[in-house]
Amino acid sequence: MRWEDYFPGMNAPAFFRQLDQRGRTLGIHFGPQPLMSNSRQALEGGEFAKEYGRYDAYHGAVFKAYFTACEDIGDRSVLLKVARKVGLDPTALASALDAGTFSSRLAETTRAAREKGISAAPTFEIDGGGTIRGAQPIETFRAALRAAAGKPTRGTASVTLPGRMMT
Repeated sequence: MRWEDYFPGMNAPAFFRQLDQRGRTLGIHFGPQPLMSNSRQALEGGEFAKEYGRYDAYHGAVFKAYFTACEDIGDRSVLLKVARKVGLDPTALASALDAGTFSSRLAETTRAAREKGISAAPTFEIDGGGTIRGAQPIETFRAALRAAAGKPTRGTASVTLPGRMMT
């Protein structure tokens, strides 16, 4: 699905240019991703990677595949390629996805998030600093962390108060 189809009026090229500008200061490149992929199998793949101690590598590789290489992480072949790249057995991952091995774990995580009022990804809840939803400028995070530390905030960042740190 194209971003504009899901978010009418969105200027996806401008959004990704802005993300790329923000990311470059951190050494992260965002390409002009035209698709909003169905990430369910990628998330299940993350649970698979946790089981084999490769979650961080898998997560980073899926992030780069989607946001930098602009690949469709809803396409199983992309996920199997990522798995192979990070040292996971792609055949075992395919079997786990076919069997729905991690579906219930993912459903429980989703249910718990919804109970807390979380409906967007990413969402950050910072104890005493509020809730940050979506891709936000670094100053928004700084303001939330200052609020959590009891320090005065600077700038024009907006945060929703109160919030809790998710663990």
